[in-house]
Amino acid sequence: MTSFKVLIKIVFIALLAYLFQITPAPWWSVVVASLLMNFIISTKGLSSFVSGFLGIGILWLLLATIIDIHTDSILTERVAGIFSLPNSWLLVLITSVIGGLTGGFGALTGYHLRNLIMPTD
Repeated sequence: MTSFKVLIKIVFIALLAYLFQITPAPWWSVVVASLLMNFIISTKGLSSFVSGFLGIGILWLLLATIIDIHTDSILTERVAGIFSLPNSWLLVLITSVIGGLTGGFGALTGYHLRNLIMPTD
């Protein structure tokens, strides 16, 4: 049951974060999406982090890849050159990991906030 909850949370986090991203919300609104989903749907600490990490990480990987493809990699190649990266795909991967970590820590915050307000012991 826990793995199903995690899968549901990953999907809902990605959908809510996508809705935040298409509105004029700041980039860190993905933290709010992860926090809310992990506050509403209860799982353990590691499962919460993983759901936030994968939900936001996969979303940002898909969005960065779509943008990269539609712009013929012009911007990503220039930014990758600024950071001395060998190719633009590494920049897309790093972006995804940064988004995943942000989402994971937001999810962990939601988990701890839920336990603070509604203790399970």
